[in-house]
Amino acid sequence: MNVGRRVGTRLFSVTLLGSITLPLAALPFSVQAEEAKQVNFRIPGGSLSSALADFGSQSGMQVSYLPEYAAGQRSAGVTATTTPADALSRLLQGTGLSYSFTGSNTVTLSQSATTAAAGDDSLMLGTITVNAKAGGTPADAPYESAGSSAYLSGEQVDRFRGTSVGDFLSGVPGVLNGDGRNSGALDVNIRGMQGQGRVPVIVDGSSQETTIYQGYNGSNSRSYIDPDFIGSVSIEKGASMGADAVGATGGVVRVNTISAKDILLPGESIGVRLKGGFNGNSGSVPREGTRAGMKKTLGYVWDGPPTDMYYENDTNRPGLFEATGGSGSIAIAGTSEYFEGVAAYAQRYNGNYYAGKHGGNQPHPAFDVDNYGNERWINGGVSPYRAGEQVLNTSLNNESWLLKGKLKMVDNQTLEVGYSKYISDYGYQLGSTYYITQGLYQGRLSNITLDTWTARYNWQPEETDLINLKINTFYNKVDNRANATNYSNTQYVLNDAGMLVGSERWGGTLSNTSLLNTPAGDVSVEYGGGYTREDVGSPDGIVYTPSTFLSIPQPREGNRRESNAFTTVEWKPQDWLTLNGNLRYQHYKTLDNAPTLAEPYERTDKGWSRIASVTVEPWEGVKPYVKYSNVMRNPSIFESLTSPSFGMPVSDNPVKPEQARSYELGINFLRDGVFLPEDKLRLHAAYFDNNVDNYITRSNIPMETPWFTWYALGRVNLKSAEMRGYEVTAEYDTGKVFGSIGWNHYTHVMFCAVPGSINPEYTECAAGGIYNSFALQQVPPKDTVTMNLGSRFLDDKLTVGTRFNWIGSRYTEGIGDGSEKTIQSLGVGSIQASKWNPYALIDLYASYQLNKNAIFDLNIDNLTDRYYVEAMSIMPQPGPGRTLRGSVTLKF
Repeated sequence: MNVGRRVGTRLFSVTLLGSITLPLAALPFSVQAEEAKQVNFRIPGGSLSSALADFGSQSGMQVSYLPEYAAGQRSAGVTATTTPADALSRLLQGTGLSYSFTGSNTVTLSQSATTAAAGDDSLMLGTITVNAKAGGTPADAPYESAGSSAYLSGEQVDRFRGTSVGDFLSGVPGVLNGDGRNSGALDVNIRGMQGQGRVPVIVDGSSQETTIYQGYNGSNSRSYIDPDFIGSVSIEKGASMGADAVGATGGVVRVNTISAKDILLPGESIGVRLKGGFNGNSGSVPREGTRAGMKKTLGYVWDGPPTDMYYENDTNRPGLFEATGGSGSIAIAGTSEYFEGVAAYAQRYNGNYYAGKHGGNQPHPAFDVDNYGNERWINGGVSPYRAGEQVLNTSLNNESWLLKGKLKMVDNQTLEVGYSKYISDYGYQLGSTYYITQGLYQGRLSNITLDTWTARYNWQPEETDLINLKINTFYNKVDNRANATNYSNTQYVLNDAGMLVGSERWGGTLSNTSLLNTPAGDVSVEYGGGYTREDVGSPDGIVYTPSTFLSIPQPREGNRRESNAFTTVEWKPQDWLTLNGNLRYQHYKTLDNAPTLAEPYERTDKGWSRIASVTVEPWEGVKPYVKYSNVMRNPSIFESLTSPSFGMPVSDNPVKPEQARSYELGINFLRDGVFLPEDKLRLHAAYFDNNVDNYITRSNIPMETPWFTWYALGRVNLKSAEMRGYEVTAEYDTGKVFGSIGWNHYTHVMFCAVPGSINPEYTECAAGGIYNSFALQQVPPKDTVTMNLGSRFLDDKLTVGTRFNWIGSRYTEGIGDGSEKTIQSLGVGSIQASKWNPYALIDLYASYQLNKNAIFDLNIDNLTDRYYVEAMSIMPQPGPGRTLRGSVTLKF
């Protein structure tokens, strides 16, 4: 253990100790009246009447004034997290108007005596009252825009963070995390689109996706983040008009890390947040090479029923209330008129978790007929692991650091710089080893080290609506060492092997938004561009040589550069009509510098993306919309460089960019006071139709010689990949009781190869993915349903609730054409389609705010202790069984 780890462990221990003892010190603190609440205002410059309407909507306050007060007046707007009083002062600056709060939720505007005397004797009209409109908050944004999206607050992330890194995404309709139990990372699938930049994960403006080779069982993309530092998550489904969304044909996951407002108590300018937590249902990582689960070779039927079926592995599962893992973090924040800063550290440890005990998916002997007609015993379950058995290679040990500082300058300028470091030792087993060896074993822990630097500048002068300048830059460095050790069935030892990736990525975006008030309606124009460069090779200190191929496969060596220029226009010719359009030009270039090439290979491509939408609002809060997109995705760096994932160099097998054509027709409903005076109702329904031309994947493609045709693993552009379906979301909150339901359903999934482009033995069109393609592990469940129901008690200090998630069967079993090929013509194992049975999970949660300083949280995940294999898994690993989690959050 290095010095950094020792220091981290001590701080971790101190934090946990504080989490236990400091609540006792917090008990005497009385609940004090909160000072003015902080609101995230996003009010553009323009007419004063429009600005006041936005203020009422976003603050939840009622504003009353005479109409002539706002006639001909303009406001610079306000974009800040501040109090309603401060926001209103900024909006009224230079108008000669003042305000007074006439109630806890009402405000009245008036003219100064000087301003009134300067006016004429025009007719005095009746008072205008701006009532608080529904919406205007980040949580309501998914119900206000053309398209499908989701928002997760930091509280929701903590509540549903589960056991593995990507568990916080569970329950979002149409969104899944691929291979989440065997990677320690995010590989987000949105509406069947996954990997290679189709769904980038952008953290504070920075993206850092890398791809890990899974041996004969494919490859998967990975993005790394520590959920302990997540402040909020915004998920955009489908094509995005954002400056950071180049090539994002499936959607975008945007993550904001914690800021000062997440740390400080209301009204305070400096503060500390301590968090400590525990979880159960895990055990110590066993020695390397430990075997687990049902054996693959059980004998033939004529030998009688099998007896010695299982390897010796830990089934001594701890009790529900036994703490076996934990976490701790400390964050310090401060803010002033000119500066805001955050410094934080977090550590989390959990051993291998245990599978659930209930359900019909456990291993059991069944018989099958081999290729020679002999009846043999096989595993009839979905996984080799027994009920309640420790699931190997699922541990994690994370450390994270975060530093952020924002400089607030004159003329409404801000500059925010940040640095974060993430180190994780995590369990992982190479995706192909289970299928080509005798089974499951504990491997060596893998390691990811990620360093990220960001800088974001914004200038929005109050005197003009023509400037809202944003400049975002980032740099990150990834050292990913996936220890893909192989178990020798003859020597009974682990053989060294590693999938090692060193990556550096830097880039930025520049954009400006101009607001125009024209006789034809308000127009917003955003224009700008961006650039990204990726360099990939071996991690520092690793040198590849042909003699080390079996232990360290040939890495990808080279770089990828992509630039783009775009413009986005929003036009409101009428208050009830909004038209949006986006046009983007993209250009990319790659350099393949593989050591096996005679000389470097460079290629380039370019093209256009366009998006358009129309939204109408025939009644307040009712917004039907239609959205069309035609978005280009250039080949990723993984698809552009020579590597063991493909049987030939890219110079002999280049692919064209993807072109994703998508339609979406939907409706949003957002109103308050529908059935009760203080209730909130939110509804969203949409039909989506995605058709991707030139979809990039892998298969066995023909290679011609003068004597015969053979088939090698190669990159291939499919003719099309199609996904169609429905999505429905509903939320209702009375203040006392709240609930939500979400449903995602696919009506059509199909992958079609260009005739003659793949081995003729394989089906050219298949719903489960083309044979030996990466798509076999990216086909989603046909149906997913999530329901959440909760209530608030004791003046909203206590919140209790339950969540139900149902994951249906894969859209189709296997390839979907009735074939179950598992052996290629080359004699090696091929990519296995993900396999799971439908499962239902029930979670319980409770949160109690003792006072303004202390909050206690308690969760039970998988209440019924279901045994299940998670959807989209590459390895047949069961998910975690019933798990108790608890935490305390202290603020001072």
